[in-house]
Amino acid sequence: MTFLEYRESQFHECAGQPGTEITLKVDDAQKKLILSCPSGVSLIHRRASERAARGISKAGYSSASGATLGRSYELVIEGHGGALPDKLKYSPREVY
Repeated sequence: MTFLEYRESQFHECAGQPGTEITLKVDDAQKKLILSCPSGVSLIHRRASERAARGISKAGYSSASGATLGRSYELVIEGHGGALPDKLKYSPREVY
């Protein structure tokens, strides 16, 4: 299992445990990308990391060894993820 950490608006490969709050686990055995976003992270960073993770699930991530990781893997979002707060899901006005 490979860990990618989200910093400077993109994912970077890390050696050992990730040092940032937002991480992406590449699980080759189950062919899944697991995005971990804690609830304390801002909505902008959550949505940007989710967008970057979706890009990795489509095109893959070129690792330092030259291998392409995560191409065509299923993306799973753990934690709060990039979900919108409840107050933004509904319009305060009635729809005609």
